[in-house]
Amino acid sequence: MSLVEGRPLVELAPLKDLVAAVASGTSNGLVGAGDASKPGSDLFTVIDAFDVPAWWYDPGKKMFTQPFTEGDILSSAESKAALFRQRYDLLRQRVLRNDNFMPVSFSDQEKDRFYKLSTIDSLQGREGEHFLIFGMLSQLEEGKMFLEDKAGSIELDFSGMSKSVNGLFTESCFVLVDGYVEDGVLKVEEIGLPPPESREKSRAAFPNINFFGGQPSLRTEVQLRAIEVANDNGIIVMSDVWLDKQETMDALSTLFEGFSHSTPPIAFIFIGDFSSKPFVPGSGETAQYRDNMTALGQLIAGFPSIARSSHFVFVPGNNDPWGQGALPKPALSEYFTKRLASRLANVTFTTNPCRIKYCTHEIVVFREDLLKRIRRNSVLPPVEGTEIVKHLVRTVVDEGHLCPLPQRIRPVYWAHDHAMRVYPIPDVLILADRFDSYSINYEGCHCINPGSFSAGDLSFFMYYPVSRTSQYSKIPKK
Repeated sequence: MSLVEGRPLVELAPLKDLVAAVASGTSNGLVGAGDASKPGSDLFTVIDAFDVPAWWYDPGKKMFTQPFTEGDILSSAESKAALFRQRYDLLRQRVLRNDNFMPVSFSDQEKDRFYKLSTIDSLQGREGEHFLIFGMLSQLEEGKMFLEDKAGSIELDFSGMSKSVNGLFTESCFVLVDGYVEDGVLKVEEIGLPPPESREKSRAAFPNINFFGGQPSLRTEVQLRAIEVANDNGIIVMSDVWLDKQETMDALSTLFEGFSHSTPPIAFIFIGDFSSKPFVPGSGETAQYRDNMTALGQLIAGFPSIARSSHFVFVPGNNDPWGQGALPKPALSEYFTKRLASRLANVTFTTNPCRIKYCTHEIVVFREDLLKRIRRNSVLPPVEGTEIVKHLVRTVVDEGHLCPLPQRIRPVYWAHDHAMRVYPIPDVLILADRFDSYSINYEGCHCINPGSFSAGDLSFFMYYPVSRTSQYSKIPKK
């Protein structure tokens, strides 16, 4: 080893001691299994939507790069065009990596065919031939649907489709279309969502890119899994927690009382709306909203073990202050939350959507009445006999986007559309909706809708990281 004035550049003894301390979880500054939700722990991290790293796929270089400009709320018109180009490029590279789209190699004797994607500009003068095209559904003319890619657009005719579709298709969805051209119109025979890709395959393709955000842990994956096993107390998820209703406060008191006699949960994820009435600035409801938050802090402080040990995450809903109606929605203002935060050891007020990293788990949280919006704007009927929520989950995961709706229906800040991505597929996807609660596994992702806590039957879900399962629970009404 190189020496400087007779001493090695790196002292090995302290490093060996540190490695041993990490393995045993006893080193100063290192958090043990029972401390997973203490303040300052890197085991439980909440990632603000505006802090999610922006990665743009470059199809020429076949790699991800980061844009040179910072993402502003009021961005230029170029950002809107870039938004759809990036969605297109991101999904197309995923599709082309699918086994069914990989060209046949000499070593692959069993694979006798593969699907080849065509571009819209290549269809000219080739009427009657079959093509498979990847593009975005759009309505460029009243009452007519078109397929767009980076090379052009073409009108679609769905009258010849022989069967219903899997998934929910709206304008701005990216789809694979199989059909032939006749009189300048693409006669659609089949249409489908882009095939999903497992989390492991996405990470293997780009192993050095942190798509999710947050700082990487200093611990190995084996150590993180050991901490999960030793601290599998569950994560509670509930939505529509109306703090202006006494029934809600009584139910929360019952919930905290039950956990005060056992090991507190890892975290409580409270998702808005936090009031039964939409917040109207200047209406005199500002002080009442703040007092409701303060009352919740006083309630939790009455259970010291929970207030001290559990992590609390607050995700605003559409009717909470402030925001301008576009996504991502900013976190609740400190004016409303300061008193509540002062009573809790570990609390985060974050954006909608947001991301949570717990040990080896990546969790995405989104509050939106998404099913109602998508069904209202669907352009094709889904397959009958399949639960509608399965169509929804498949659409969100396959599209790789939390809200695959037109900008006029659900606007997204152009420069922050990357925060809405579902790529790679997370471990847990929480789609908080006022529709009936459900939990579904799809492509290695556990999808949860906790339903409406206050407007429903006081139900919630408890997610267990080790088994990667969730349990439906509800508090009996008094």
